[in-house]
Amino acid sequence: MRVVIDTNVLISGLLSPAGPPAAVLDMWISGRINVCVSPDIVEEYVSVLLRPRFAAMGTHTERYNIMAGLLELPNTVMIYPTCQLNVIEDDPDDNIFLACAVEARAEVIVSGDEHLLALGEYQGIAIWQPAQFVKVQQN
Repeated sequence: MRVVIDTNVLISGLLSPAGPPAAVLDMWISGRINVCVSPDIVEEYVSVLLRPRFAAMGTHTERYNIMAGLLELPNTVMIYPTCQLNVIEDDPDDNIFLACAVEARAEVIVSGDEHLLALGEYQGIAIWQPAQFVKVQQN
């Protein structure tokens, strides 16, 4: 299954080893899902992960290495979207997840973001909260 993971799910999963976001990351790490990322998504992942408020997770280098390790997994797929979308006008930064998912032909975007979740789906791509995604994957 091809999935795009929003930054809030990534960060939540890294901060807390329990709960649905961590379960999503476990699926990524164990190879149960293929996670699609784009250069813009990677840039956002890294910039958020390196914010001072996440210093408890380690030094800049340690946090960068965590991200690098995820990106080097064989089931991480780099996508180079050729389209720029303007679907979410209230938070244009969210459009990078939609563009990546469309180009990757992803089945699901996993997010906790209210703007993305309000769409419910986009061009046949489901947009689910981590708990919903985990529940579907367990069945």
